[in-house]
Amino acid sequence: MKGFMRKLEMTQGIDVPSNSKSGGLAMIWKEGKDIRFKSCSNSHIDVVVYDDKGLNPWRATGFYRHPNARKRNISWSLLETLKNQCDMPWVVFNDFNEIIHPDEKLGWAERDVDQMRGFRDCLSVCGLHDMGFVGSRFTWCNDRYGDQRTLVRLDCVVANEGWLARFSEVQVHHISMATSDHCLLALFLRKKVPPKRKVRKRFLFKAMWTRDDRCKEVIEGAWDPLGAEVDIQDRIRNCQGQLRRWNYEVYGNVNKVLKVKQDRLRQLEALNLLHETAEEIQGLKKEINETLRREEVMWN
Repeated sequence: MKGFMRKLEMTQGIDVPSNSKSGGLAMIWKEGKDIRFKSCSNSHIDVVVYDDKGLNPWRATGFYRHPNARKRNISWSLLETLKNQCDMPWVVFNDFNEIIHPDEKLGWAERDVDQMRGFRDCLSVCGLHDMGFVGSRFTWCNDRYGDQRTLVRLDCVVANEGWLARFSEVQVHHISMATSDHCLLALFLRKKVPPKRKVRKRFLFKAMWTRDDRCKEVIEGAWDPLGAEVDIQDRIRNCQGQLRRWNYEVYGNVNKVLKVKQDRLRQLEALNLLHETAEEIQGLKKEINETLRREEVMWN
């Protein structure tokens, strides 16, 4: 978990450990954000978010409904209990393990009508509204082939009217993930706009370079040939330039190939097809994961 937080440059958070190989919850954020803990359990993490002046609070809850259908009423009761604790603007996100409408499931057996109605009733009681999404329709796949293959929108973000009024431009994006059977849900408080022209990034020495013998050769080649009259700052700048060039030549092509595969995965999942794209999707996920492992850029 700590390595994951470092990768995202987030140092603060709340972690609810899992009871077994699966499960577990976490909510993390960057240092300096005014986020105050309210409560947590094996099924939720509840916090209050304040602006930079410590004003205008709103509530954020990460929620996980138990996958056992027989225990779903316990989860809905918990959500209703959380709702009754305060009336501030409120957003709830994560894996509800349930769908609102039948068209949010494709393949295998039909979803139980009573289960869907129970979820809708709970959202209604809590005054929570589905925000919709940008991207593929489904957020989870059981990764099977044939008649048992199933695509479902198990994850969503919901909010009450007070929160939606405050963040009127909010968007939820479904982002394809090769390392999980779930999509990543990204919540943008303002509409996502095309990126501006790239600005040259601050130089960062990559830990993975140290495992490549060629890195030492690049540094020595950039440092030693300079005369004694060259000061330390110029030597460092020369090393930075040589390392940037070497990184692009050695790893740059890999990054381009990785992006192409990730873009293709996103395109296929956006087609929302049950069988026609299954094999190519699974193949792409394996290739992406293998590339990430091989180049040692996956969360470390």
